[in-house]
Amino acid sequence: MKHSAHKSPNMTGGSASDGSTNLSRDTASRTIWGLGVQEIHDAYWASHGVACVTLGSGVAPQKGADLYLLLEPHQGVHFDLRRIAEALLWNQAHITRIRVIEREAPQYSERVLLNAAGDVERIERRYGADHNLSGQVLLATLVKDAVIWSRASSATAAFVEMRRRGRLRVDATECAGSRYDLSLHAGQQALLTKLVETWAHPDHVIQGIDEIDAGVFAPAGYTRLPQDQFVAPVWIGSTDLSRQADAVPQIEASRQVNAQLAIGPTALWDTGITQPPKVPIEVVPIEELFASDTANRVEVTDDPGGWYAPLKRCIDVVGSLSALVISAPILLVCAIAVVIDDGFPIFFGHKRQTKGGATFRCWKFRTMRRNAESLVAELRKQNLCDGPQVNIKNDPRVTRVGKLLRKLQLDEFPQFWNVLVGDMSIVGPRPSPDNENQFCPAWREIRLSVRPGITGYWQVMRTREQGKDFQEWIQYDIAYVKRMGLVFDLWICIRTFINLARRK
Repeated sequence: MKHSAHKSPNMTGGSASDGSTNLSRDTASRTIWGLGVQEIHDAYWASHGVACVTLGSGVAPQKGADLYLLLEPHQGVHFDLRRIAEALLWNQAHITRIRVIEREAPQYSERVLLNAAGDVERIERRYGADHNLSGQVLLATLVKDAVIWSRASSATAAFVEMRRRGRLRVDATECAGSRYDLSLHAGQQALLTKLVETWAHPDHVIQGIDEIDAGVFAPAGYTRLPQDQFVAPVWIGSTDLSRQADAVPQIEASRQVNAQLAIGPTALWDTGITQPPKVPIEVVPIEELFASDTANRVEVTDDPGGWYAPLKRCIDVVGSLSALVISAPILLVCAIAVVIDDGFPIFFGHKRQTKGGATFRCWKFRTMRRNAESLVAELRKQNLCDGPQVNIKNDPRVTRVGKLLRKLQLDEFPQFWNVLVGDMSIVGPRPSPDNENQFCPAWREIRLSVRPGITGYWQVMRTREQGKDFQEWIQYDIAYVKRMGLVFDLWICIRTFINLARRK
């Protein structure tokens, strides 16, 4: 029986589970799913919209990235980008030096002290103090700086060239995390174990792998034997054809395959690969990562120019006023129904941010119980979204009338008042409160550069796929701001009516 159990490293390099020493170099590179650890590392950051760029590699950064992680050769890093989101937002720097701080686990030693007669007098235990190990990693916001980094012979040469090309604003912050030397077997093992532990859905970025059980990922076509035991999270690498689905019955009969036991967080490296996998393993490029249906993308060549904003505002005023007048009888009936079902207030005004970060009340018909806000913390564990939004199946906070208003898409009609007074637009990014916007790193300023909308690119394109909703929200909102125009707005409105007709 094959057995793999995780042993936590006590330093950055970690301890290699294959018995290699902390100083062993990666002379025989190991892979999982046919990918090296550096490729897995870069795919992890790509899932956050961050492109990894290696100094002097000559490899251009991926298109479509929001940020660029500037790395030394064989360097890997892991930290929570959200922890420094506020610093990245407000410093508006071209380059941010991030001091990655990691704590070394406390160590102790024991020794036996003897007296003059040679008898044991006492046992002395000495504790070593915790140490803060730190190192630097760079985060860039401009692709031109990332290109310079990829072509430079040294970090110093890169910064000289960046400054020569124009004004360079550099800031610094710090964040808890870990750094890894990926030229060492121990560094590879430690990083891979960390990613197994913290990366919930590698299958969203790496095509050709499947989640065969909750938190257990293996190549497509891998068949789990009855005697296999996996304690998630576990990544199972590629094997020879003895583990392919069509070969399993014969293998089970001949008892030629041993059972596997893996206790997570751990990864089983590739072994015995004799033929290519049935489903090719590929890392999805960043520019394609967040759009599952690329055929539905709309390329708009209409340049908004200086006339777009005032013309759009005129359309908003005429459209919102017309909608309020025409729907007035229906809105009156909705208001009466809300009062009969759960009393006052009729409307719920949630604080949201509009253009420039200004706060406004985003009005809706109240569809939830009056104590709904106090229940958020209790219900958050049932949240279907991967970000700060709360989306709960069969939400107990919703009233009977509220369910009907939501089903008929009438609950958001009061937002036409927000459009009329200038807080919102008919088409734009999703209006969100300040606490949600804090989850968005430096690109938050982009989506707050325009008025939020009743409908938008994200609303008509989101897949609601588990683990991707927050990423899609950011991706589509940013895409709208970069491509907005009258033709694009019209397409979004048409797509909205189609989705409403389909009850989608």
